[in-house]
Amino acid sequence: MSDQLREDRRPIPLQLVERLRNLIREEGLRPGDRLPSESELAARFGAARGSVREALKLLEQDGLVDVRHGLGRFVTPSGGLHVDRPVTVFESATEMLQSRGFHPKTRVLSAERSEPTRAEATALELSVGAPVIRLRRLRSHEQKLLIYSVATFPASFLNSEEPRVDEFGGSLTDWLAARGHRLDSSAAQLQATSLPAEVARLPEAKGEAEWLLIVERCVDEDGRLFLYSQDFHRGDVFTFSVLRRREN
Repeated sequence: MSDQLREDRRPIPLQLVERLRNLIREEGLRPGDRLPSESELAARFGAARGSVREALKLLEQDGLVDVRHGLGRFVTPSGGLHVDRPVTVFESATEMLQSRGFHPKTRVLSAERSEPTRAEATALELSVGAPVIRLRRLRSHEQKLLIYSVATFPASFLNSEEPRVDEFGGSLTDWLAARGHRLDSSAAQLQATSLPAEVARLPEAKGEAEWLLIVERCVDEDGRLFLYSQDFHRGDVFTFSVLRRREN
């Protein structure tokens, strides 16, 4: 594995997706042009062939690469478009912040076992009376609030354990993965909003800013609906892009 890939904390296939997009753009590949083979790309990026294959599958799912069996992989008409930070890429807040050069500090406002709100119960498809674990956290850089997040998952995951604030100072995605729930994908909604009043009064949130709320329902690798998150992103720091294609 190359040093560049090793230093980036995002999953290797996600890193390779970005590098493959850059390859298409920088080498001026046009629709219909053939991409290098898996083995050639693995050697070029210093990555395992399996990771390259997974990255290519992600590009295929996004409609940027077309597979012609027996011939190889080819750039589609939309493959030549460059989209910065495509919203279709699933990544944790920690991975996103670090990839942008931030060194976030986390302040856990609360970690509690609670009855779910109606929105949480619906999103997680919980049975009546099933409790949840709800985390409220601030992600800041140089004393400036970048993300306020509310993350909820079924309390049954912890059995009878009570959540401890000191457990959640890092990546929640990594914390869940270490306990057998590696998040794989999500369905997300984006909308302009303002911070909740109690958060807007906190020292880290000082200054005027617009906020973008991303609400996600996340599934793990086994397809189990496991996490409901509401992340408020500072609008003067974050932008997200989407690639639109006409349906056939």
